[in-house]
Amino acid sequence: MGGSHFLQEDLLTYRLSEGVGLFELGKMYRPRDIVLAFSTRLGGVSQGPFDSLNLGMHVGDEALAVQENRRRFSRALGITASDWVVGEQVHSNKVISVTDHHRGRGALAKDTAIWGVDGLVTATPGLWLVCFYADCVPMVFWDEKVRVVGIAHGGWRGTLQNVGGEAVKSMVKSFACSPRNIHAIIGPAIGSCCYYVGEDVAEEFRGRFPVGVIGWMDNGITLDLKEANRQQLVASGLIDSQIYVSDLCTACNQELFFSYRRDKSPTGRMVACVGLRDLR
Repeated sequence: MGGSHFLQEDLLTYRLSEGVGLFELGKMYRPRDIVLAFSTRLGGVSQGPFDSLNLGMHVGDEALAVQENRRRFSRALGITASDWVVGEQVHSNKVISVTDHHRGRGALAKDTAIWGVDGLVTATPGLWLVCFYADCVPMVFWDEKVRVVGIAHGGWRGTLQNVGGEAVKSMVKSFACSPRNIHAIIGPAIGSCCYYVGEDVAEEFRGRFPVGVIGWMDNGITLDLKEANRQQLVASGLIDSQIYVSDLCTACNQELFFSYRRDKSPTGRMVACVGLRDLR
């Protein structure tokens, strides 16, 4: 896959902290003074199909269990759950710049999430940008030169609307970032090994991505959603070698991840989380 110049075993490092399992960038990729992590399904208190570290409030799990899970995951990262900032995630390409005014939106109650938003960017330290996923593509961005971070949630609809590219545009417009200084990681998500789509969806992607995205396996047409988003980030001006693509498939790894395609509904959600540490 283009952009994967790194050794995959070095890209994401698994860590268990007080029973909570999470993935962080390996040391050679880890940005300075930035918190960046992807949760797993391990280490929470949720029961049944949400076993055990479900972090989504919108999937039918008990609110108190999710709140406790969010606190546990936050402690494992050394951050505070009440400082999360959450978008509603409606499979759009809307990205907004958030400030201290947005602190805590969606952190402990789903009805306070920022409406209609699938991407967030910020230059405010101590805000933890969060997106939820259970097969969709989580994208995390950082520009150390101007200390800006961002996050985006790309399902197939959001990908067709170039939500990752919109996150890059927002970083450029709001904070004068240069795309060539922006790094991005495409985190664990469903792989083309498990993501079958109908001809209608395939045709839309063929029109936008002539090469490397639509394939065929014995069970039908496959879609490489990670590669589609990678291509869009390159088209947005990011340097290919500064786009890091995880090869972890959420559908393949049942012990580590929730998967909507594999488990159907109800199931839990993981999070991607990024934020700037306060250096004061």
